[in-house]
Amino acid sequence: MKTIIKWIKNIFLEVYVLTIWYKESADFETKIIKRVYNMKKIKKATPTHVIGLKLDGNMLEIKTVEPFDYQIEKIH
Repeated sequence: MKTIIKWIKNIFLEVYVLTIWYKESADFETKIIKRVYNMKKIKKATPTHVIGLKLDGNMLEIKTVEPFDYQIEKIH
């Protein structure tokens, strides 16, 4: 029965992978930081603002002054 429920959820549930790269500066050194999130829903995605719902049900909002790079992949 669990496999049938999982199969039905996979058909109707959309899953996205949101990858964000941003620069972190410290003194004379600049690092590129990469963050990856599994998302149920993405409401807004711009180079400075991302709003969405993660798979665990928690809201995610990232808002910055400096633009960041992002990639959205639809898994299911």
